[in-house]
Amino acid sequence: MKTNLIRLIITVLVVYLNPNIYSYQFKGNKWIGGETTIYADIPGISNSGIAWNAAFLGAALEWNAKTVFDLKVLPIYRDPCIADGLNSIKFAADLCGQEFGEATLAVTVLKYKEQQLGPDAIGEADIFVRGDILFDVYDGELQKAGRPAQTVDFKRTVLHELGHVIGLDHEERLSAVMQPELSDIFSLQPDDIAGANKLYTGISSCNVKALKFGKTVDSLNMPDCTVRELTVGGSDDSFIDLYRFKTSAPALVDFAIESDGLESVLIIADTDLNYIAIDSDISDGCDARLEAQVAAGDYFLMVNTFDKQIKQQCQLVGGYELTASYSSRSPVDLNLEGNKGNPEFNSKFFGAITANKGETYGNLFSTRDSLNISASIAIDPSHRGKDGFIAVAAVTGGKIMLLNEEGQFVEFSSAVDPIIPAIRKNFEEVETIDIARDLVAEEFKIKEIVVDFFVGYGLSVAPGRIYSHDKPFNLTIKALSDKN
Repeated sequence: MKTNLIRLIITVLVVYLNPNIYSYQFKGNKWIGGETTIYADIPGISNSGIAWNAAFLGAALEWNAKTVFDLKVLPIYRDPCIADGLNSIKFAADLCGQEFGEATLAVTVLKYKEQQLGPDAIGEADIFVRGDILFDVYDGELQKAGRPAQTVDFKRTVLHELGHVIGLDHEERLSAVMQPELSDIFSLQPDDIAGANKLYTGISSCNVKALKFGKTVDSLNMPDCTVRELTVGGSDDSFIDLYRFKTSAPALVDFAIESDGLESVLIIADTDLNYIAIDSDISDGCDARLEAQVAAGDYFLMVNTFDKQIKQQCQLVGGYELTASYSSRSPVDLNLEGNKGNPEFNSKFFGAITANKGETYGNLFSTRDSLNISASIAIDPSHRGKDGFIAVAAVTGGKIMLLNEEGQFVEFSSAVDPIIPAIRKNFEEVETIDIARDLVAEEFKIKEIVVDFFVGYGLSVAPGRIYSHDKPFNLTIKALSDKN
């Protein structure tokens, strides 16, 4: 995690009479989401009969076809001299009043947006192509500028500039379109393609874990991913753990880190790494807590620390305990990770824990809350009307408990015990089962407990095959003072 800044960079393409071979580099600045739109309405047609617009579109489509980046082109003119947050291109006499360099063919001006992690993101890119250069559109050997009746290839020029738009710099090592001097290379080379793909696939360098609502014990330490590996650039080598989670309805999520001395930072981001909420509290203590309202969708929870030690008592490596909770107006859709046992069958599972008679549902409650715990199953159409059973498992403290037909949980050993049914019946379209009603942990002298519930069903003709869900719905109970 780092502080923020905004800056401006200008990249240029030049032409010389002596051929040289160069390639690309990058600093890690990129577009959030790996895509952007550029407005390109360039009037006129080249001497070869190819419209400038068509040549530019062809260059953009080549980046799209050969890399993971998605560059959209809209045939609308936008003035690149206006700082409007829109990307544009034009033939220009100058750079908004500033003269081009003598050997310059084109200039790409990049404007950046601050980011909490890693290098600043690109926020706007404008291409200025020098209007007094004799351009044409052709492949093959470059006709060097400055010689009578010879022209510069427009397409390879803008192919290079679009590399800067994407986030690539120059590097003088390998043969590439992104070498700083125009050459006989007129299409993307392996080095160009590898650079763009590396820049936009940093997440693949990190181990992404499925978030478990409830408690998770983990640590920030080797061989965890670093911010620099995740963002592909910058100098932040602080460790980061990534947890993937999904919400089936709008929810209030609450994450808390407790540790013996880890300087904790919590971040929620979408899958494009847009940062939605950040806890970077540097007041007394090393722990962190982050609460945010999120829409239905896919997210990352990131557990991070600072790139430099801030407080003497707080370290940049160490173990932590993560408590993850949520509150929503809808029960939990347990099918978000697919069906367990048979991915092709069409059943839906929902889990619900409420302390206010269904006004809201969640997983974190106090010992004094009166809880109703239930689950419902939309039975696969091919199983409706058939005899079968519903099973409910509660996993806590390393033990598996199954709900029996008397409404009591009994210990179960998957190695020796048969499945204990909670209900035996002929299946209807939707089946609902009450797991607990008006349950108050305090009345059972429970001060703290974490329980993961699984619900499944089976057919009487094949009792050994259980149709269920992959992820549990969680119940976490804490004392009232610890909950808030």
